[in-house]
Amino acid sequence: MSSAAAAKLPPRSYEVIYILRPDISKEAAERVAQRVTDVVSREGGVLTLVENWGRRPLAYDIAHKRRGLYVYINYLGDGALVTELERNFRMIDEVIRFQTVKLEDAPESGEIDPELLKFEVEEFNPEEEVERTLEQELGLVNSPAPRPSKEEFDAETTEESASDDVEAAPASEEKTAESVEETPADKEAE
Repeated sequence: MSSAAAAKLPPRSYEVIYILRPDISKEAAERVAQRVTDVVSREGGVLTLVENWGRRPLAYDIAHKRRGLYVYINYLGDGALVTELERNFRMIDEVIRFQTVKLEDAPESGEIDPELLKFEVEEFNPEEEVERTLEQELGLVNSPAPRPSKEEFDAETTEESASDDVEAAPASEEKTAESVEETPADKEAE
């Protein structure tokens, strides 16, 4: 074994952002946060910051979801800790994406405020989630108009088609009456 491998290297500073499913319960989100804390402490790392960024829109749909619960953490550790934490993220079904970034090789040591390590999550309310229309997604419409339900949509389309049939009927009768009348050119030909 080489002397470099035997020497204990100082911990590096890493940050991780992981995204949870948007419909996750408060208890399940806390279980994931507790598992992350357990892995970091078991592998000899130190958590320095845990932030819940809340439910935010995703850049693109992931598993037919448009939003996700973002969680940001900072920790001190080594490469083995990063590997173990990412392995755990892959095994947790509630985590849909994660990204780890190395911040610095030799971080400044200082006191860690225990208040910064508390994970807080708000209860998910599906009624707050308003699905946006395609026009709103593309930025063509400013006001958020709620999408009609299937029953409302079906009722509107049947009303529109019925009114189109009523309006179309007199127009077709007028055309037949006009075709029967003689034109001035026909009168001169006689």
